[in-house]
Amino acid sequence: MPRLFPSLRGYQWQWPSRDALAGVTVWAIRVPEALAYATIAGVSPVVGLYAAPAALILYAVLGSSRHLMAGPMAATAALSAAVVGDVAGGSGAHFAALAAAPAVTVGIAALLAGLLRLGFLASFISEPVLKGFIVGLALTIIAGQLPKLFGVEGGSGDFFEKIWALIGDLGATSGLTVLVGAGSLLLILALKRIAPVMPGSLIAVALGIAVAAAFDLEDHGVAVVGEIDTGLPPFGFPDVSLADLGALAAGSVGVLLVAFAEGLGAAKDYAVRGHYEVDANRELIGLGAAGLGAGLSSGMVVNGSLSKTAVNW
Repeated sequence: MPRLFPSLRGYQWQWPSRDALAGVTVWAIRVPEALAYATIAGVSPVVGLYAAPAALILYAVLGSSRHLMAGPMAATAALSAAVVGDVAGGSGAHFAALAAAPAVTVGIAALLAGLLRLGFLASFISEPVLKGFIVGLALTIIAGQLPKLFGVEGGSGDFFEKIWALIGDLGATSGLTVLVGAGSLLLILALKRIAPVMPGSLIAVALGIAVAAAFDLEDHGVAVVGEIDTGLPPFGFPDVSLADLGALAAGSVGVLLVAFAEGLGAAKDYAVRGHYEVDANRELIGLGAAGLGAGLSSGMVVNGSLSKTAVNW
């Protein structure tokens, strides 16, 4: 049986106060990012919050990195949306029902790969190919989010089709929406440069909520997230058929490769800085447990986050 909490080996009593500060700082960034990544995955924003606790706790129990933060990420969120979209066949209701299933299938695949000691396969993933894939995926995500920034409908398809549809819709741009969106981006970028220790994303979200409420922006054409469910998530296996799980399996392996490569890269980077080693097989097991926990908590696909790990560091 894998040893639990391997990252706590050699833990010193002087560290808890600094770890508590790091935890609060990461929380301040994780909350708004989780809401945003859930929308990229095509699910309700609260799903990103559902995924976070199980991912954090179960990765800490089984993962080997002392610093890696597991949770929803943009790349795997976009891939998950594509995988679910193919299986759902354009049905919105079916898409919602399948939303948590990829987290479970990716988690199971990662656990099996870790127990079979397949971590060595990460050395065969070419970094230029992975970087190119992630950059291309980032461009696709940007193309999908730009219509929201301009307050227009947007289109579907690949990157070029989405951009072309956006250009055609620019005549219907909402100036107030652009002002709110651009102002939020400028605030985040400014805080990152002027006061990098401050949670720029959380501050932007808090100010956005305050401004939207004070000036009734929704009544002036600015789209808002709306009411977010409160309370604990529903726990249990996603309500999907075995046929749907089988259809998701192949796509889940692709999501796993990206999730594992991205998370392992971040874990190795900070292991070098902290003068310790990470085990690729334990990383697979930690990722699998985190994903399975997120899926059973009605969450979404998760993986190791370089940006949140940097904040934690």
